[in-house]
Amino acid sequence: MWGRRLSRSTKPVSSSDLRTRVRRFYAYQSASSFAIWIPFWALWIRGHLASDFEFTFVDVAFWIGLLVFQLPVGVIADRIPRRRTIIVSELFRSAGILGYGISATFWGYVGANVVWSLGAAFSIGTSAYLYEALLEAGHETEFPRYIGRVTMIQLLSNAAGAFVGGVFVGVVGDLRLTLLVGALLNLVAVAVAVTFREPKVERTPESTYVEQLVQGLRVVRRREGVALLIGVEVFLGVTLYVMAVFRPLYLQALGLSESAIAISISGFLVVAAVWSAFAGTFTRILGEFGTLALLVLMASAAFFGMYGAGQFAGAALLQVPIYIVWSLQPALTTAFLNRRLEPGQRATVLSMGAFAYTLGLVVVEPLAGALTTTTGLLNLGLLLGIVTFVPCAYILVRWRTTVAAWPAVTPLPSRLIAGSRVSRFHRLLERMSRLRP
Repeated sequence: MWGRRLSRSTKPVSSSDLRTRVRRFYAYQSASSFAIWIPFWALWIRGHLASDFEFTFVDVAFWIGLLVFQLPVGVIADRIPRRRTIIVSELFRSAGILGYGISATFWGYVGANVVWSLGAAFSIGTSAYLYEALLEAGHETEFPRYIGRVTMIQLLSNAAGAFVGGVFVGVVGDLRLTLLVGALLNLVAVAVAVTFREPKVERTPESTYVEQLVQGLRVVRRREGVALLIGVEVFLGVTLYVMAVFRPLYLQALGLSESAIAISISGFLVVAAVWSAFAGTFTRILGEFGTLALLVLMASAAFFGMYGAGQFAGAALLQVPIYIVWSLQPALTTAFLNRRLEPGQRATVLSMGAFAYTLGLVVVEPLAGALTTTTGLLNLGLLLGIVTFVPCAYILVRWRTTVAAWPAVTPLPSRLIAGSRVSRFHRLLERMSRLRP
């Protein structure tokens, strides 16, 4: 039953059992991320459409579908086994990739995206599965380290897929085949996910779907830092995604060939994978605020740098910091959110964050398409830089006032200030303030 109560196992999870589960999860992520179509899907679709604006509307169909599915699926995902959500997600994803390959019209791509969006909605249970597997074993505090490794594996697999895709296209000369073969390869991820063991942790969702949703809204409004983390997820995540959509077209505008685009993306992914391996180290040294501030500054500087560099071919290197932030941001914001959520509300609240992110994309992506259609791709960096820096700077200020205030500054004694002239009464109060209570 969907409403069943899942309780923590009385038998402790051994270290070897946990390692087996985690390695199996790594294998699943590797299979799911080996996508030979990544460098070419935008080129394939754009080649069959009239303008960048029409291209963005095809992609927005995915996000509109996600808006419809995200919240209901998030509520359902807290009531069914995590493994089942992962399997359903990958099956719909395979169908969406196949739809891209067999379509050659605007409405065909829209239909494929709607199918794919349903799979993306169910993927909300993926990080929840890993967190709860660690929670069952008592290692949930190590989630940032594990999710960093997952991101590294995803990016290395992406890089390998992009490289193989580049070689494949160089041999067969057909972009469509990368999508058709990619849909078949993604079924390997389904086969691995079938072998997962469900984490035995207590999940007590609300009695009805409406109550579950209302409780999730309360958590977002009242739990310290949750709404601000969702804000970072929206404003930083949206601009990073829009850049990912336009990246092949942007690199093409800089003069790179299709093979060079594939090799460049593969190299960028490898660099980002190396950085993501140290995600846990970054959070331990910088803390939550320092980590978020670093991500915002790196992304904003790279976007404004793109705009300033114009058509200079070396501007392609500015994709490196963008890739690094793109690899770290989803993993770390998810880690920061997970530590603030209970198992019975985890997927619901994460789906609310994804819903807000999707809503942002539905607004920003067509705006970016209209901008590039009227003024050219080289002005994209200015829009993305503004949308990233302005709201995220406000979020960071709010974080310091509501979540983690700046440490209190000990006032300097007046006697150490050269030329200071204060009353004896002031000096007496100063000395009294240093007495122990």
